[in-house]
Amino acid sequence: MKLVFFDFTIPYLLKDSQYPVGGFAVQLSSWLKGLPAIGSQVGVLTWKGAKNYVDQEHSFDLLDTYDPNKGIKIAKYFYYYIPTLIKITKKYNPDVVIQACSGVNTGILAFVCSYLNIPFVYRVANDMDVDGRCNARLKAYEQKGYYYGLRKSSAILCQNTYQYDCLKELYPNKPMYVLHNPFDTSKVLEITKNRQNRSYIAWVGVFSKQKNIPLLLDIARQVPNVTFKIAGMPAKDLDTDSLLAIKRLEKLPNVEFSGYIKRENIHTFLDSAVALLSTSHYEGFSNTFLEALATGVPVIAPKRIDPDMIVSKNKLGLTTDDDNQLKDLITEMVNKEEHDYQSLSSRCKAFLLDNFTPQAKSIELVTFLNDTLFQGEKK
Repeated sequence: MKLVFFDFTIPYLLKDSQYPVGGFAVQLSSWLKGLPAIGSQVGVLTWKGAKNYVDQEHSFDLLDTYDPNKGIKIAKYFYYYIPTLIKITKKYNPDVVIQACSGVNTGILAFVCSYLNIPFVYRVANDMDVDGRCNARLKAYEQKGYYYGLRKSSAILCQNTYQYDCLKELYPNKPMYVLHNPFDTSKVLEITKNRQNRSYIAWVGVFSKQKNIPLLLDIARQVPNVTFKIAGMPAKDLDTDSLLAIKRLEKLPNVEFSGYIKRENIHTFLDSAVALLSTSHYEGFSNTFLEALATGVPVIAPKRIDPDMIVSKNKLGLTTDDDNQLKDLITEMVNKEEHDYQSLSSRCKAFLLDNFTPQAKSIELVTFLNDTLFQGEKK
């Protein structure tokens, strides 16, 4: 099968630039390993000049399209973006086009695919994309484009059952499937550190309102005997509350900011952590959870961001319905006996290897697309 994805941040991830890429780009990087490994041809529609910027050979194709910084506002979609995408997509001639993240691009890709008679598949990237919360950050024309794209999609790929249930209520007759994110398991550390060589609680993410940094501040204040190491960089549109929380975190003696961690170094950062803490208001399927499991690091998080209760059901960490209890879970994790902690750590790594390899998830993806869109005719 020949697939095309749409993403304008993957070049920065491939280059490992200091750029705040989203979770879909991290997810996509694993698809780009798994799909070619099972014999699928893969391309990525991205910005003009990206191929020269990355300047590396890969088992997939980077397809330069348009310069997002050029053109007249809104009008550029019609005289520049759409014609360019039609031209490049038609030339590549994929069987399926996949786009993620709510916004006007969902509608644009749906229109391009409709014009070219190619199935368009939407990949949900966040819980807020399915329950109306995304409307708060989308302009009116972006909302119209997004919901047009959902209606016109040939199928929808969800990250968890919450997303599936929300969208199935809106589009009961549309083909949908819950497909968890893949993870590049070649990066799983063969040997991980034991408990006595782990010394802090890790927090990883782009600093943004979604990540609920004020909650992180509250927790760090309440357990002053526990060290927190925070890795990440600010989003371009960082809100005032998050910015204020960061400034206050910087003044706490038990908090260290590690800055932006390159993808090649993230496992080294996590390998010395007792646990990964997430404080997010919402997620879809957190790639940082998978990165933590790869280093045998358990997860501490609110239940609202535990996709399909993967962490709680499989005993990969500690979760709670009450944010006020997160500080108690941290204390519990820090004080675990060596034997109990090592058993938990080993379970985390084994679960990842058994369930999230790029090849296995890619087979699952292609099988769904093949059976749903082509009645098994494609390979």
